[in-house]
Amino acid sequence: MIVARAARPAVLRTVIQNSRNAHAHNTVYNMPFDYRNKRTFAVKMVAFLGTGFAIPFIAAYYQMHKNDA
Repeated sequence: MIVARAARPAVLRTVIQNSRNAHAHNTVYNMPFDYRNKRTFAVKMVAFLGTGFAIPFIAAYYQMHKNDA
């Protein structure tokens, strides 16, 4: 029991020291896309979000007009 008490501060000290050293080295380019060219980024973002937004409307249009032919 005395040995367990003596070892406890050493374990806590290593956990604290390891957590201090855990940081990301890629703080500059941490996005999965390139956003340095604002115009290209805006076009890609509008296309991506616009496609996702338009899918339900396209599906509804298709369902409403598929028996008209």
